[in-house]
Amino acid sequence: MHIIVQRIPNKPVDSNSFIIYCQESSSCIIVDPGTEDCHDLIEFLEEKELSPEYIFLTHEHFDHIWGVNKLKVLYDAKIVCSKDCAIKIIDKKKNMSVFYNKVGFETYPADILIEDLNYRILFLDNIIEFISTPGHTDGSICILIKDNLFTGDLIIRNLKTVIKLPGGSKSNLYITMEMINKRFNDQQVYLHSGHGESFICTELELKRIQI
Repeated sequence: MHIIVQRIPNKPVDSNSFIIYCQESSSCIIVDPGTEDCHDLIEFLEEKELSPEYIFLTHEHFDHIWGVNKLKVLYDAKIVCSKDCAIKIIDKKKNMSVFYNKVGFETYPADILIEDLNYRILFLDNIIEFISTPGHTDGSICILIKDNLFTGDLIIRNLKTVIKLPGGSKSNLYITMEMINKRFNDQQVYLHSGHGESFICTELELKRIQI
């Protein structure tokens, strides 16, 4: 089935969420829902008559997970993330939300850990691969489905990867970027970042990523 990716900007923090779906099915995947009420995202789901089966999280920061609880209540979608991310989304300090508004929040616990899936899951006859990519945070992941790569805050076009927050590591980032460059050195991918517009990423552009 042909995969369609819809970017939905989050609010009030200008991060990105994504809806992955096929026209032939009502089932879909949400990546990094970072708006508390998910208004725009839910409006799109209703317009397309879609129902989220999974919520994928690239990492634990609040501006990428704020809508998890809303979607969990409405759709009972399964939360999927790394083990390290799972520990931090249920802690308002570790997900950084308390430092944003002095109140903070925790999400529902993760339902599925990517380590237990052996880093792969099947969705609508498509194999989705989870790639461990520490650097921005310890438990950060990229998500690959066909030629679409969802990078969270690991790769944001024309910006350096943030490593100053807890779990950030310059040495891990170097190792991760070497792996990413080697993995995709002979192919073109459509890169969906945690902030900014999605873009076609070539080998040359990957090599220009700022660390």
